Amino acid sequence: MNNHGPNRHSRAIIDLNAIRHNYALLKENSGGKRLIAVVKADAYGHGATEVAKALPHADAFAVAAVREAVALREADIQQKVLVLGGFIRADELQICVNYKLDPVIHQFDHLQYLQNCNSLDGLQVWVKIDSGMGRLGYQPERVAEVLDQLDQLTALGPVRLMTHLANADDVDSDFSEKQLQAINALQLHGYEWGIANSAGILGWPDAHNIWARAGIAMYGANPLSDRKKKFVDLKPAMQMKSRVLAINPHKQGDVIGYSSTYTCSRDMVIAVIATGYADGYPRLKVETAQVSINGQLCDIVGRVSMDMITVDVTALEAINVDDEVTLFGGQPHVNDIADCSQTIAYEVLCNVGGHVKREYIE
Repeated sequence: MNNHGPNRHSRAIIDLNAIRHNYALLKENSGGKRLIAVVKADAYGHGATEVAKALPHADAFAVAAVREAVALREADIQQKVLVLGGFIRADELQICVNYKLDPVIHQFDHLQYLQNCNSLDGLQVWVKIDSGMGRLGYQPERVAEVLDQLDQLTALGPVRLMTHLANADDVDSDFSEKQLQAINALQLHGYEWGIANSAGILGWPDAHNIWARAGIAMYGANPLSDRKKKFVDLKPAMQMKSRVLAINPHKQGDVIGYSSTYTCSRDMVIAVIATGYADGYPRLKVETAQVSINGQLCDIVGRVSMDMITVDVTALEAINVDDEVTLFGGQPHVNDIADCSQTIAYEVLCNVGGHVKREYIE
């Protein structure tokens, strides 16, 4: 967390009970499969250690990099921890062995590192197969070769398989079905598989296998591109809040903010809110975003600046300096803010969570 976070008005309130609720709901939606709680990127801005400790019954956790996993172990997290990016060097492989981490292997170099390791000590690995994402993973036609080489490493523990659905957020696309067909064609049903991500859990029942991964949905954001098609009772886990800094009357024709991008269409009351892109709030606005003040939604007008946003509060019956402002949470939803900014909830949550003070509630 940037050290200016605790010294500013903006803050992120993290509801750990909401995360527990979402985890249980996703486990139910996955058909009761073993569910990996993804806490990479500091739990999408929510705090990896705090989230992991709030899920003592989680089946496993997943991070992107080895050092993220070490931080969980040093916080006394005992469950299985997957390293989704795998290891890069021999010393990272040794860390995986020492800390009993589960690296995902996806390069032939990984096989060489494993063969050269003096003591694998029952290390458990996940073989990633590129079924269509085009990022990490072995090509399907090379998987048998990979598994043959792993079979020769008697010091290894159980080997599991995984892949990543590229278009699972679009339930009308047939690409996920093609990926699943490619996986089924391998005839490797004797292995434990992890296929479904958040969107896979919600939109693709055929992707439910022994393991599933709960990422963004665990934090209360529906990952499906058409969220109306699949309503799920997810609870937002993060609320971003700040305070009213000033309240100013303006005349029709007055301009607001940098580059004079907004002109008052009538006599208006404009509130200045103590937040901005320095707090991780998105700067880009292609549609009118809103905030909630005293339970009422108010439009943001003018540009988002580093430390301030300006909001039309003309319709509010009462507003005072230091009133609390909800920038997103329940209303407006983080998905709404992301849509207005031509981005995704993942980015909004990660940016905010890395910049502002976090407060935890149960």
